[in-house]
Order: sequence, then C-alpha cells, then structure tokens
Amino acid sequence: MKLSLNTARYLKPGLVIACLVTVLLCADTLLWWRTTRMIEREIATCRTALQTAGWTTTVERTSSGGWPFGAWVTLSSPRLRHEQTVAAPFDAGWSATTLRAGGSWLDLMHTDLPVFLSGRNAARFLSLTVQATVLSQDLHLQFSGDQNTTFKAPSAELALTTEGLDQSASLTEVSGRLLAVPHAAYGATRLGFELSARSLHSPTLPSLQLSAKDVRFIAALTSSTRKDTASFFALEGYDRLLLQTATFSFGDANRLSFSGALDLPAATGHLTLTLLNWHEAAEQLLKTVPVRTALPPDLQIILERTLHNQSPVIVRNNQSVSLDIPVVNGHFPMPLETLLQNIPTQKIDVSHSRE
Repeated sequence: MKLSLNTARYLKPGLVIACLVTVLLCADTLLWWRTTRMIEREIATCRTALQTAGWTTTVERTSSGGWPFGAWVTLSSPRLRHEQTVAAPFDAGWSATTLRAGGSWLDLMHTDLPVFLSGRNAARFLSLTVQATVLSQDLHLQFSGDQNTTFKAPSAELALTTEGLDQSASLTEVSGRLLAVPHAAYGATRLGFELSARSLHSPTLPSLQLSAKDVRFIAALTSSTRKDTASFFALEGYDRLLLQTATFSFGDANRLSFSGALDLPAATGHLTLTLLNWHEAAEQLLKTVPVRTALPPDLQIILERTLHNQSPVIVRNNQSVSLDIPVVNGHFPMPLETLLQNIPTQKIDVSHSRE
C-alpha cells in the first residue's frame, strides 16, 4: 500500500504535464489548420485577380506544412504567363522552382505575409520597345496590406534592352521595396521602386577596370489622367518618371549619382549627374588602356584639356561636379564632347573638400 501511494504521488505531476502538452498540441494543430486554410484562400484570391487581368497561372502541386513550429503552403513549379493582346500589348512570364507562402509562428506574428521562392526563379517582359529579364536566387518577399512589398535575395541578374540601351548586370545582397497603387490619384505615385545592392557587375565595367559597390536606386512613376488603363505595364497609365537617386561607388572614393524627372510617354525632361572626386575618376579612366584606345583622339584631347585647365585648388579630393543633361524622346541630344567642354564652367561643390 505504501508503494502504491508513492507511485500515485509521482504520477500526478507527469499526468498534468501530459495533459498540458496534449492541450498545446491540439491548439497548435487547430491554429495550423486555420492558418494554412487562410493562406490557401489568399493564394486563390491572388490567382483569380491575375486571371481576370489576363494572366494564365499553373501550379504542379500544392501542399501544406510547417506543423508544429509554423504554417505554410507550398506551390511546386508555379508559372505565370501573359500573352499579347490589343488591350495589353506585351508578352510576359514568370516561373519558379518552389513558392512557399507562410513561415514560422514568429514570422507570422507580423501582419505581413512572408513568401519564399527557393532556388532559381525568372521573370521576362517583352513589348514593342522594351525587353527585360530578371533572374534571382532564393528570393524572400514580404507582402503587406498597405500595398508595399519588400524583397531580398543573395543575388540577382538583370538584362534590359530598349531602342537606345542594351545592358545587363549582376547584383549581390539585393534588397528593396515595391509600392503598387493601381488606382492612384492623378500625380500621385502609382508605382514606386527602391533597390539596394552590395555590388554590381556589368560587362561594361570589367573593360573599364571598375567595380560598382553600394548601389542604390529609388524611382517613382506617377499616375496619369487616364482612368481606363488598368495594367501597370502600359506606359499611358503614367504621367511622369521621378528618379530620386541612382547612385553607386567605384574606385577608392568616387561616387556617381543621377536624379531627375521625365514627362511620359514622351520621355522628355532632364537628368542631373553628380560625380564625387570627378577629377580623380577622369584621370583613372584616361590611364585605363581599354578606355583610352576606345576614345576618339579629339575626345581624348578635350578630356585632358578639361582636366588640366582646372585650378589645383578646385580639384582637391572630396569635391563634386554636377551636370544638367537634357533628355528628348528618351535620347541625349547633347554630345559627350559638349558635356565635357562645359565642365569647367559648372559650379563645383566644395562643401566636402578636405582642409
């Protein structure tokens, strides 16, 4: 009898713990079920909206997971496809290996819905005037209710071709934010984009023996007066392109940045170019053999004269020069030679000069 009492005494705490664990697991299971159903409904709503806008969506398989430490819904081989129509004259597509919507309970405590695209994913856009391709690796997205989407990825590759531009670039440690307001008021931001990257590599830069780092790009497209333009890809839906900053560093202490505004769809306006330590940068370019041999002889003479005509006081380190560059119908009407000849007459900012 004494052994039975001792046994009961030790069983009671264990029974309480077992009951508590059972209750927690039941609550966790119920929360997991409700959360995965909610995510599935959001995915279905998003697919319906895309199909209404003319996109075709396909998924190979859908599954739920994460229990007991979280909740998510996984889509295998998701695909998006848009074929050119009269109302929306562009082809576009997107594909990924795996899309996972949801995350750990700690991630889901926020109001934003986390989405993770594991592996490699690709997006492509093709119109009469623009071709764009974006490749990224292990892309993290965060969707919020205020029409903001944040993103980050360890690497990305971009390629853009227009009538006057054909460039590609690869970026590392990419992050940023996308703002999309379909029914923005006239003059307000309808599409905003912010991007930062640790480094940028382009086929152009190795030939110049340059590497870009600490890249930052912030731009906004304001809404036009046309209310019948629903697609974000239609240029007629925008009134102006506002470039707040497009900047990167190269060399030891040189930094190049652009800002400005263009009226759309004419793509006419101006850009302001600012170069920190411009004298040092120009000297570096002239000493680079591929650059020097690629420049016409008269342009070399103009550039050297521009550099050597500067006062030693003006060209001290940490000084910048700004140039206002007109843009007409998406082109720069002012020749490079004219820009270089105008450098000595520009107002040079000496606020950052060293003593």
